Amino acid sequence: MRDSLSEKFNLFFIERIPLLSTLILMFISFVPMDFVQLDYFRPLIGLLCVYYWTLKRSDLFSYCSAFMVGFFIDIYSSSPLGLNILLMLCVTTITYRLAHYFQGASFGAGWFIFGLVGLGMMLLKWLLLMIYFGRILPATEAFFNYLSTVMFYPLIVLINIKLQNRFLPQEYVNE
Repeated sequence: MRDSLSEKFNLFFIERIPLLSTLILMFISFVPMDFVQLDYFRPLIGLLCVYYWTLKRSDLFSYCSAFMVGFFIDIYSSSPLGLNILLMLCVTTITYRLAHYFQGASFGAGWFIFGLVGLGMMLLKWLLLMIYFGRILPATEAFFNYLSTVMFYPLIVLINIKLQNRFLPQEYVNE
């Protein structure tokens, strides 16, 4: 009985590693910075992690996980409730639909594809915010946010690979 309970707990924890690591990295990225100029250069770690885990471990990262990531981003960033939820669900859907085309793609190709997906999501977010506020918003903040997100892609992927290799046993790895 005790072994089965510990096995169930281990399986439950293993299945939540992508979501937990995404939330931890995302909350670390929300640490306030003293420089106002650096707030424009804050990468969207949640978007990076949702893309990575959906692409690499879609069996462990579902639409519910993407919804939770978007919800926490909306709550913390004081953006209109549902905006980031919609974006994370869109990224998850796009990545699910196209994953079989670029599942075994090289790192550079994955980075390029993320750049395209990220650009689409940033444009969608910018347009939805303009509709919500009813005025034209400057594109500079969205542009620098996009650049910082794409620039942080290698670091976040490296961290997620390390977490995946460390905490997910080989029998759970699809690759």
